[in-house]
Amino acid sequence: MATAAMLMLSLSVWAQDATPLPSPTGAFPANKEVLHSSMFGIGWSNILDTYLAPYNYTGSDFRFQRETTRMTNLWHAHVCNQRLIDVNFATTDNRAGNHDEYAGGIRYSQGWFYNFGRGNVVNPAERAASPLSLAAGLAATGYLGGIYMVRSGNNPAQLKSSLMVEASALATFDMKIGRRHYVWRYQFSLPLMGIAFSPNYGQSYYEIFSLQNDDRNILFAYPGNMPSMRHRLTVEIPFRRAALRLGYVAQMNQSTFHHLKYHQYSHDIMVGFSKYLYRK
Repeated sequence: MATAAMLMLSLSVWAQDATPLPSPTGAFPANKEVLHSSMFGIGWSNILDTYLAPYNYTGSDFRFQRETTRMTNLWHAHVCNQRLIDVNFATTDNRAGNHDEYAGGIRYSQGWFYNFGRGNVVNPAERAASPLSLAAGLAATGYLGGIYMVRSGNNPAQLKSSLMVEASALATFDMKIGRRHYVWRYQFSLPLMGIAFSPNYGQSYYEIFSLQNDDRNILFAYPGNMPSMRHRLTVEIPFRRAALRLGYVAQMNQSTFHHLKYHQYSHDIMVGFSKYLYRK
């Protein structure tokens, strides 16, 4: 909480000298503009969950992301809001190739980011005063998913769920070639604190949900026991008010709860479309 309070205090100090973001004459105000983007991707995933097996499982990874980012009226229209939905599915096997493992989940994030200077990460090609725009802030993120191992046994599956406060930073660079604007975007997210679910060592899901034997299954999560991070790099190739979006997504999810280790490292090449709209 102290980290969040310090960040919000810093933003309020910077906002005292803020001026409204630039808006072309006769155009819609900057806080009415919305960026929509959808991307599909395929890549590679490495999974370890010692509750199920003490081995790494590797294989194909599939991902879908839906983003909606818009400027708001907060702090003289210097704050943007981002809603990001991330759906992931991986199909993997062990090194011997005799056991299959499937993992998937959905992550929903709602974040608010302060745009520094006269930057605008929503639409830097038309709204920003310089090619480089920077923004940073906090996001609330919820995740629900699981892992299933195709084998006989009492515990073939593992539930994954968490609710976290994250620090996140955005950077955009408007690369103008001729009359076209190729917008590069990079986003970095780091979970700070929250809660996560985990069975205890040797505890079955039958004990947790049927017998209702709680054994500290809801835990405080922070970088010490859940050192995770996410990266996203994209470039938009424009045509009219839409753009072809190409990108790369890297997610490093890790945790150690009750002496149970987990990680999922995913790398995906993404392709999709972006479009700028105006709210009424």
